[in-house]
Amino acid sequence: MLDLATRVGRPPRRISRFLAEARLGWVDARLMVMMPGRERALRLVAVVLFCQRASYIVPALLGMTSSADRYHSPALNVALLSGAVGWNVLLGMLVWRRGWFSYGNVVVDVAITCGLLVLVNANIRSGYELSAANWAGKFALGSAALVGAVLTLRALLLGLALLVLTAVAAASVQIGGLPPWESGFVNHVNSSVWFALVLHFTRRFLCAQAGAVDEATQRRLAAETATAAGAARYAERLHHYRRLHDTALATLTAIARGGLDHRAEDVRRRCGREADYIRSLVTEDRAEADITLGASLAEVVADATGLGLRVHLLSGNVPTQPPRHVVRAVCDAAREALNNVARHAGTGEAWVTVDCYEGVLGVRIVDRGVGFDTEAADGGFGLRRSIAERMTEVGGELQLFSEPGHGTSVELLWPASSPEADE
Repeated sequence: MLDLATRVGRPPRRISRFLAEARLGWVDARLMVMMPGRERALRLVAVVLFCQRASYIVPALLGMTSSADRYHSPALNVALLSGAVGWNVLLGMLVWRRGWFSYGNVVVDVAITCGLLVLVNANIRSGYELSAANWAGKFALGSAALVGAVLTLRALLLGLALLVLTAVAAASVQIGGLPPWESGFVNHVNSSVWFALVLHFTRRFLCAQAGAVDEATQRRLAAETATAAGAARYAERLHHYRRLHDTALATLTAIARGGLDHRAEDVRRRCGREADYIRSLVTEDRAEADITLGASLAEVVADATGLGLRVHLLSGNVPTQPPRHVVRAVCDAAREALNNVARHAGTGEAWVTVDCYEGVLGVRIVDRGVGFDTEAADGGFGLRRSIAERMTEVGGELQLFSEPGHGTSVELLWPASSPEADE
């Protein structure tokens, strides 16, 4: 059986749930490959921003004791550094869960950075204002990059002006005038401006390219699905034509040519059997047709669109065609998951991704809606009966991740390397 971080009906500890959701959103290669391109681009930029911040904070922490004599109050410097580290840890957790920075995160970050610029400069001893001991100046580079990456161009210029003016004012008060042009302070200001602009246009470029790639992928998948469905219908018609040619048409032709006496008992029985076959073609349940997982999921997505949802279907590498009963179970479970999105999530958009990773077929349904507390869930939302039981019946599993305010991820897993895959 597959290792589940969260099971319906067996709530995990809160810390385990947090770590599992964090792994799912940032480390799990299956989700990183299958999530929308814009989301992947934003997470890449977020990683770059936090690496930049770490490159400024870590040296300040390492030199905290060796440069203690450069501060009026070493204890205050330790407290300010601890506050900077604490804020970045909190910011990292928020972004880890949400996937990107909110405008509120940026406002708080700029406010904290401006406060650090004033307090660190006030705590620096005379003669060290422009030295490496004034770590708040480099910390401001990280805030400038964050402002550039998240805000619009107009808001970027406003936030950047606030950071630069605060840095200039704080340094000028300590020095007794404007910092010298040739000092490292001017280099910090110059770097702040260019970091902000570079991150701003990098984020816009990556998101635009990711959107174009996603649209092209959607068109390709739609064309491939239509082609596969057409080929399946043609093969089915060809099969029925051959059966009709070898049975009913052959019998009717023989009777028309006088080769068979239609009044003979054996001929009448033969005609009866062939009539039953023709009748079965008219009433045949379409579910018995040999259809692919991709075509079936495309129909599920089309049905969900009728509910008012905008569903993005993303398909990765699926080398194994599951048995017919597995396709039915997975698609019925996915249909119910999308029904839940339409009824309960409070959003009009969802993502359906399908891929095969390390021998496990995974279909994930993700929304960015209201979410819910999985520990308090009583098996409602169709989870236990319509989704979990369907997957269990075919040897699969359900993984459920949700948090109030952070949407829901329903993952349907089926071991493609299981004995059933060969049936």
